[in-house]
Amino acid sequence: MPENDASSTKRQQKIEEVVRQFAQKSADMDIESNVFLNEKQVRLLKQIHVLAINRALSVPEVRRDPRKIVYYANDELKLGLAAILMSHVLTNHLSKAKYTEEFFLEHIIVYTASDGKVKHVDLTDVEQKIFDAALNDEIVYDWIIYRSPGSRGIRALSDEKTESQGIKGFSSGLSPVSEFSRFERRYFEEKQKKTKNDREDAQKAFRHTFVRQVAESAAKQLLKTQDPMKMAKLLFATKDYEAEIQNLLEDLPINKEIKDLTKEFGDYPALQEKTKDTLSISFKDDKKQDLAMIEFSSKNKKNHER
Repeated sequence: MPENDASSTKRQQKIEEVVRQFAQKSADMDIESNVFLNEKQVRLLKQIHVLAINRALSVPEVRRDPRKIVYYANDELKLGLAAILMSHVLTNHLSKAKYTEEFFLEHIIVYTASDGKVKHVDLTDVEQKIFDAALNDEIVYDWIIYRSPGSRGIRALSDEKTESQGIKGFSSGLSPVSEFSRFERRYFEEKQKKTKNDREDAQKAFRHTFVRQVAESAAKQLLKTQDPMKMAKLLFATKDYEAEIQNLLEDLPINKEIKDLTKEFGDYPALQEKTKDTLSISFKDDKKQDLAMIEFSSKNKKNHER
């Protein structure tokens, strides 16, 4: 190996060793704040800090002068906290007049103590409860995916969160704080919408199943009290099948098993005015199915009394 190449290799190795030492020293710093930090919050802040160091190492200027790793890491840590807090504001519809990207970047102060052993993360004019609610495992994990060196940014996060389905109508761009927080809000909205649709579908399926079962039970009683051939002739002789079937059902007694369910709660005065979903709040979860049956029974009873 030529002497010049050997000398260049040794110099590069020495630079990399110095960079490694600076990075390790920065990663070993304790984190303190002017707001209370519990053990979990300290752990999450250290994860963001380590990511910030990795981001700083990818800056060419840091490779030339390892002493600047502290400056770039502080700036990246501040950016991460601003994005996380902004995501919480957008997702929970807090005052956007006060809490903006510029506000958080101005009121988050990150600096290193003179001894190089402590990293200070101070918040000014940011409520403790907002900080506590914003900092959690999921949002920190999302930020790491989004901001890791060499990742595909918002595409990587979108693929991870939506199983590569993406979010319809989301447009990327603008600053990292804005892009990340807007994505988190849209993802939250889509998730809420899906949860609501799934719940409504489950309720519809329950109602259809319950009504079908009661109808089958009523049909069996009807066949016991009516001549099947006479009933068939009557139905085929009229155009309004539903009205004729209703007339037949009104003459049936209320199923005793269904009727007995009303005894547990007695007469509920608002039964006719409230929906099943509203009434469900008034009773325990294990009574919800019984309540739906009570509603159906009450309506049948009313028709029968007419």
